[in-house]
Amino acid sequence: MRDTATNHDRARKFLAWNPDTCREYIFRWYPWTGEIKPPERIHRVMFLIYVQLAVVALAARPPGHVHPSALPLDAKVHDNGDVSVLMNGEPYFESEGLFFRHNGALYLPRGSPIPSKASQPGQRKQLILERIQRDLKGFDAMGTYTETVIDWSLDTTRVSTGVKVYQGGWIVFSQRFPFGLNLTSTGDENQIISSFPSFRLPENNSVDSRGFVGYKGNMMGYHYRLGPWTSAADKDKGLPDGLDGTGPLIVFEPGAPQPPTVVISPKSAFMATNQVVDNSSHLLGSRSPSSYLRYGIMGRVRELPLNFQAEIILCPDLGINRAMYNWGNLLLRTYDKDRAPPKLDLSLTHMGFATDNGAWYYYQTEEGLSYQDTLMAVKEYSERVGVKYRYLQIDSWWYYQDKESWGAHGVLNWTARPDVFPNGLDFVFNATSWPYVAHNRFWSNKTDYAIQNGGQFRFCMDDKKATPIDPGFWMYLFAYAKKWGVHVYEQDWLFAQFEENHCTLDSVTTAREWLVQMGEAATAHGINIQYCMSWPRHALQSVEIQSVTQARASDDYHPGNDQWRIGVTSIFAHAIGLAPLKDTFWSNSTLRGRYGDDREIAPRLQAAVATLSTGNVSPSDKINWTNVDIVQRCVDSNGKILAPDTPAKILDQAILSGALDPGSKLGEVWASCSEISGFCFPQILNADSPPTTLSFEDVLDTFNYMYRHPGHHSIDDVNTRYHTFLAVDTAAVSLGEPPMKTLQYVSKESPLKLSATNKTDFQLWALSPVLPNEWSFLGEIADKWVPASSRRFSNLVADASGISVTASGGPGETIEVWAVFVGLHEGSDYAEDRQDFASTNGKNIAHCSCTMSNSGTVRISLPMCECLAF
Repeated sequence: MRDTATNHDRARKFLAWNPDTCREYIFRWYPWTGEIKPPERIHRVMFLIYVQLAVVALAARPPGHVHPSALPLDAKVHDNGDVSVLMNGEPYFESEGLFFRHNGALYLPRGSPIPSKASQPGQRKQLILERIQRDLKGFDAMGTYTETVIDWSLDTTRVSTGVKVYQGGWIVFSQRFPFGLNLTSTGDENQIISSFPSFRLPENNSVDSRGFVGYKGNMMGYHYRLGPWTSAADKDKGLPDGLDGTGPLIVFEPGAPQPPTVVISPKSAFMATNQVVDNSSHLLGSRSPSSYLRYGIMGRVRELPLNFQAEIILCPDLGINRAMYNWGNLLLRTYDKDRAPPKLDLSLTHMGFATDNGAWYYYQTEEGLSYQDTLMAVKEYSERVGVKYRYLQIDSWWYYQDKESWGAHGVLNWTARPDVFPNGLDFVFNATSWPYVAHNRFWSNKTDYAIQNGGQFRFCMDDKKATPIDPGFWMYLFAYAKKWGVHVYEQDWLFAQFEENHCTLDSVTTAREWLVQMGEAATAHGINIQYCMSWPRHALQSVEIQSVTQARASDDYHPGNDQWRIGVTSIFAHAIGLAPLKDTFWSNSTLRGRYGDDREIAPRLQAAVATLSTGNVSPSDKINWTNVDIVQRCVDSNGKILAPDTPAKILDQAILSGALDPGSKLGEVWASCSEISGFCFPQILNADSPPTTLSFEDVLDTFNYMYRHPGHHSIDDVNTRYHTFLAVDTAAVSLGEPPMKTLQYVSKESPLKLSATNKTDFQLWALSPVLPNEWSFLGEIADKWVPASSRRFSNLVADASGISVTASGGPGETIEVWAVFVGLHEGSDYAEDRQDFASTNGKNIAHCSCTMSNSGTVRISLPMCECLAF
């Protein structure tokens, strides 16, 4: 029923998606007279319309429940406009020292810390507090709130700041500009023209046990920083800031397995907001500067339009992963974006072949062949060895580029060059049945599409680059692309398109419009979007764009490098509904010659991480060099990726250790989960890490947050229905180890023991819950990285006869599944049970091989080994 969605759209248009509009009509339509006047009748009517539309709109919210925080925040707004953020009634953050730029001057309240003129040039003027309105009630997509609004005077104009405290425990700070601002620029895009909130940072020698993670740089902030909160103000190793460092900031306290955590980020104006670490502000009478974490509009913006608004959200919870997931749910709910199921994107459900940087065929063909013939040869080889690729990633080597532009060459025309594809892209598409993941980069200022160069579309031109500002351009481009087989549009070099064009830095709207227009056109043509070389702000912007389904979460692959370490960026991606991508990989450890003498030393780890990511699995070996066994462990016989339901993400304990223990190594210990018939089957990756143990509570906490929305069990149910897991190391099995030799019991009395590991000798523990009938379904532990994937198995039943489960795959595919009868009888000791199990010589073990029907399904019953193909 999406008629309600249409009404939702009407409500959003009617209100310009400003949740404060109804309150503006009631309380603040005359905010500068010093009194609250009664609303006119027209405002009453509009308010009633708002309520009707809002009720319908909120009833049509997408799936994804936002649970109340287990650690709610509160706020105390002081009479001078400063704000204390409270946790458990005690100050947690102190916001002081707001400012705004207007007409070339900097406006600050009397007694406020004063930034240096190097960061904030121009005359200093007084910002006058006009009025504080408290206890204003309202509701929006995030729930019911109580707001305090402060009105400020800047000589000839007015601004307001607001603090909303939500019933669910989160807080939103806002800056509102009903009359806009003029002549605001500082000349530095990494600075800000406004500041609220402005959180005081601790001194280096202060006593503060908190830590932080801040995302920075390309690939969703892959070059993140983490450390103790006392180093937050350190420019070299403290909080990231500026254009490439504005994104979710995670602040946490020690405590396992659920450290108290607060996530801070922009909630709106994602492309125009900066977070800035200011070490230059002086309080009146103080000789030494104080340090602040300031949030505001980026520093080169020249003016703010009427009614512009920027917001900052603080989302608390117990646990780093849990707080990030709930924070992401709040953003997705605000912008009405679904957590799109992977089945909507072939590149996320099936394996493909890649030709991007790090691939064998990146700007290189088979000797004596064109690119077109090389790709046809890849198709022939893959069919011969039984590797089922389902799409083709084509990188920047196929379209027209401006060879004279700076650095990487800008795009002149996004069409296939005849020397690369003599018969056109549609020829290869039709011959292979492989749709494309088609790469694109930034636009040259010489692009053929621009009106300025004789084209038909409006572009904003800069010295070397150009930004499309015409929604008709994207409709034209994607209509053309759909004809020759594009399934996913890969927008690469996002940071360069944004950072190196004046119109995206001087305006608060252009960068957002560029990405939203791209996304709307992609949706109209049934094309999904992949973000690549995105800064954290681009990733945040994707919450408004349904067609963005995936984003690179690592640096470019190169044989032998460490870009597989995506556990931290996967937390960010999963929180906002994106599949994190590890990039391509070579599956063969002896292949050399493409990039000097470099080779891939850890192909098993590369393949396992790609599978666990829930993103692309796209090998890129030279013809005749694919390690078929490693690749086939990722997929079924039809090329469907047997991935978990959630991407593998680094555990809270590893982040705590890396941030708060300077001598420790940030161990790559990640967790994911597959849910089959209401039971979670966790996966624990342990790679390049020191030895450690995970308690039973640690294991439960890896997936507890998943159950905090309708359709899942309550947390209390989770904590009672799981009493024991069986764990098998599928990485060891992939090297020929007998599956049962690695078996561990995991329970309250028996933690999961993790060995010291490296990149070639890693562990991948598949945990299977002991079911109510004392059987444990292990799945395909001998053959797959994820042996119990919900993409393979469904309708799991445990009864007096044993276990039965439905498996799906390719027509005629044969699979082998395993199960164990545990027999944890009342009063028994787990260690004794394990000894009893070992002495049975395998009599507790059931495994069975079954063949799929022509429709690709079979019902398997254990221990009888009955196979019913249907």
